[in-house]
Amino acid sequence: MRQFVKRTCRTLLLLVLVAATSGCSIKLAYNNLDRFIRWGVSDYVELDRAQKDYLQTEIRKVLYWHRTTQLPLYSDYMMGLADQLSDGVSAAQIEGIFEQFFVWGDAIEDKSLPIAVHILASLSEEQVAGLPEKLEASNVEIEEAEVGKPLEKVQAEWAKEFEDTLERFTGRLDVRQRNYIGRRAQAYEPERELWAAYRRRWQADFVALLEERQAPDFGERFAALSKAREDYYGPEYTRVSEANIALGRDVAAYVLSNLSEKQAERFRDALVELGEDFAELAAQA
Repeated sequence: MRQFVKRTCRTLLLLVLVAATSGCSIKLAYNNLDRFIRWGVSDYVELDRAQKDYLQTEIRKVLYWHRTTQLPLYSDYMMGLADQLSDGVSAAQIEGIFEQFFVWGDAIEDKSLPIAVHILASLSEEQVAGLPEKLEASNVEIEEAEVGKPLEKVQAEWAKEFEDTLERFTGRLDVRQRNYIGRRAQAYEPERELWAAYRRRWQADFVALLEERQAPDFGERFAALSKAREDYYGPEYTRVSEANIALGRDVAAYVLSNLSEKQAERFRDALVELGEDFAELAAQA
């Protein structure tokens, strides 16, 4: 469950960025985030009434904190990016943006830790018994995106997904830009199977720890396990993941530094609009 909460929190900004520039309402998405989190939890554990009530109450508290203290930061950052990136984008700048996202995600993770500990400690034997099967179903779903597919097809799908993401901010890419992404996609290495394998290693220790969820030090041990996820990556997944991240960073920097005048204007407008939307959401508290 903590893994889901952290994933939700760390990718919140990216999700709303996509929503805002693909015709969806950022305000609608954000104002329904509590529902999305509850749905995500229910994919793994069917909570009883008391657990649901607790989760809903605490999520609302965290989201109020997030709306009033974090969204103003997001707004200021987006407005600053609109000016900062107007003369081109470097790989270092892309890396810095994602590092900032992770800092914000860590802040939400720390805020949500007591909720996860409380819910996990309250799980019944039946709820815990059903968790491994649901975790494995999620792992299989992750693998299916790449396992058994020809390398060329996996790389082409990476390129298409990359294009679609950029176009939400810049409008349609031209042939030169798409061809560049296609060429660079040949360096992409399949990582989904390695990702699922890392998750299985971490989940094995997580499920084992749940057997001691009534222990006085359960919260501390769970927090330590959660923060140690990278220790479960293994050398191959670490190498492949880092290489793919660097690839995406470099490709994004090149394309965003070689936009047409119209694309650059749309990109800047999208960032400004996001800043305005975050400010408006914060004011609604």
